[in-house]
Amino acid sequence: MKAKRSRYQQGSIRRVRRANGYKWEVRFSEWKDGKRHQRTLLYDAAQYPTKKKVQEAIELQVSQVNAGTGAVRADAKWMDICALYRKEHLLTLDHSTQYTNAYLLDDYIEAHFGHTSIREMKPLVIDKWIQGLSLSATTKASIRSIMSVCFRLAALHEYIPAFDANPMSLIKIKGVTKRQKKKVEITVADFQKLLGKLPEPLNIIVLVAGAYGLRISEVLALKWEDIDSKKQTIHIRRKFTRGKLGTTKTASSEAPLPLAKPLMNVLLGWKPKTYESEWLFPSPRTGGPRSASMLLQKGLKPVADELGLGSIGFHSLRHACRSWLSSLGTDLSTTKDLLRHADISTTMNIYGSSLTDDMRKAHEQLVSKLIQQ
Repeated sequence: MKAKRSRYQQGSIRRVRRANGYKWEVRFSEWKDGKRHQRTLLYDAAQYPTKKKVQEAIELQVSQVNAGTGAVRADAKWMDICALYRKEHLLTLDHSTQYTNAYLLDDYIEAHFGHTSIREMKPLVIDKWIQGLSLSATTKASIRSIMSVCFRLAALHEYIPAFDANPMSLIKIKGVTKRQKKKVEITVADFQKLLGKLPEPLNIIVLVAGAYGLRISEVLALKWEDIDSKKQTIHIRRKFTRGKLGTTKTASSEAPLPLAKPLMNVLLGWKPKTYESEWLFPSPRTGGPRSASMLLQKGLKPVADELGLGSIGFHSLRHACRSWLSSLGTDLSTTKDLLRHADISTTMNIYGSSLTDDMRKAHEQLVSKLIQQ
């Protein structure tokens, strides 16, 4: 018995006259509830002046019919996909990333494409829109990533054919892999001047960040329980961003680190001034962790400008720590562990495990240089 071959439709298109001109009539069949139904759509000739334009317009819809997906999905708007993104992807992200992506989705992507039919979401249209935005390359890349996930969800839920290439793979963002600003070099002498000018406890916060290359979100989330004075260690367990506690960036980030005695003495000398708070650096207003942006804008930046050190942020201290360790002759593997990088290439390319004797020795050498005895 000869197998029955599947039939694939292209859609029947013909021009039909109307009182005010003509329209394009598109006819195709679709199966619903086990029965074949004839469907007819009309397209305005003013909007679609040629048959080719009509074919482009129905391309997605016909492919979905051939794939067995519903016509209602083919007629859906991009706002439906944005809703899927919020429901199935946004809440799985880190809190700070949720905030940023929700903003880009609301104020840019859905604001522009929300009422656009999915069939009209062509790579060239999206590319021209992204390139025309007055945003940094990094932000444009974030928009591209969000839309890429949206297209993946659209395919997963059968709004578009699942085996087509993701349209966002065709869109390139110029300058996204290049450093946008020149990295500011901070010498040990510069760092000591900075500590001398900063008020307490910002000077201690900066000291801890510089001595370990910690992210400011990790410094502000430190609790006294994270310090073991007997073992002389400090444990990085959490971060504080945008008013919420969260986990560290990677599994490697959550690691015990050596605590040199001079630095431990500074911290223990500060402890009575925290009035039995569980936090190392409690906010005098809320009692919880402090605001990183407030410390930066009203504390670190003005003092750095006054000293002529350039545009220094808290992350500059992470880069500086890597440079200082290198200048002390610390091997790359030990530097990786102290900076808590998951991959040694990160230590090599971007910033220039167990607690080892080499880590403690390198840390003590660095602290002895940073803290003037």
